[in-house]
Amino acid sequence: MKREFHKENIRLAAFDLDGTILTKSTITELTKAAIMRLAESGVRTIVATGRHIFTLPPAVLDIPSFQIAIGSNGTMIGNIRSKELYNFDGFDVETALSFLRWLPTITNSFHVSFHDGSGYLMKENLERLLDLQPNEAERAKSEREYRRVYTVLDDLEHVEQTMKPVAKFGFRMAREEDVPAAVRMVRHNFGFEAAVTDYQTIEVTKGGVTKASGLMHVCEHYGLDPENVIVFGDSGNDVPAMKIAGYAVAMGNAHANVKAEADEVTESIHDDGVALAIKRLFDL
Repeated sequence: MKREFHKENIRLAAFDLDGTILTKSTITELTKAAIMRLAESGVRTIVATGRHIFTLPPAVLDIPSFQIAIGSNGTMIGNIRSKELYNFDGFDVETALSFLRWLPTITNSFHVSFHDGSGYLMKENLERLLDLQPNEAERAKSEREYRRVYTVLDDLEHVEQTMKPVAKFGFRMAREEDVPAAVRMVRHNFGFEAAVTDYQTIEVTKGGVTKASGLMHVCEHYGLDPENVIVFGDSGNDVPAMKIAGYAVAMGNAHANVKAEADEVTESIHDDGVALAIKRLFDL
């Protein structure tokens, strides 16, 4: 997409978090300041993330203009300050259990996010995530945080007793070449949405539930059209919202397919790409 940018048409900006403005739970002061200037200019600013909206890191809450958030890839919409949930469109327990029983047939590296912010995390997935940490101190810190949020499981033997409505599933394939087939199975066998969020990780929501559907809810609430929205993102779960927005900006670190769907590509998150795009587009 290569739509023209018309500053006067934009009344709402939707920001993805991880890989767009958030790195290891940190947002740079330059990016924070740019988002706040944009809000002060009269453009509403919202979060549109794959994370649960009520367990966001303090760095997100440090941006005062962030009030409303689309979370779990469109499954939930709520106020991150008051913790009010305005809309939830997740999996009921029976459907979630059916999908959860299928997942181990293709991978043991997966997690389940419940509507209340808690969830299940398979032990294999926990170990993989901890192995990504740069040192033992960070590994221990991450393990405490994961175990605070998730129940770590060795198997699924007793999940029926503690299962709750599910906002989102996430799973990782051992080989990148197996990802397309896994996506097809999720879509064709279950009718669910499947977004590739890095080269081997797939996030699953109900059919028709994406960041685009969440954005439509927000637009209706504010009396806006999607063409009044600018979207910033870097990953496959951002593409549906990018397609319906009036303008879309991909990060320099975004996947190639995300860049192809965007109207422009800014610098990477490590170079404060969002702040630079706001300065260029809005003269702020």
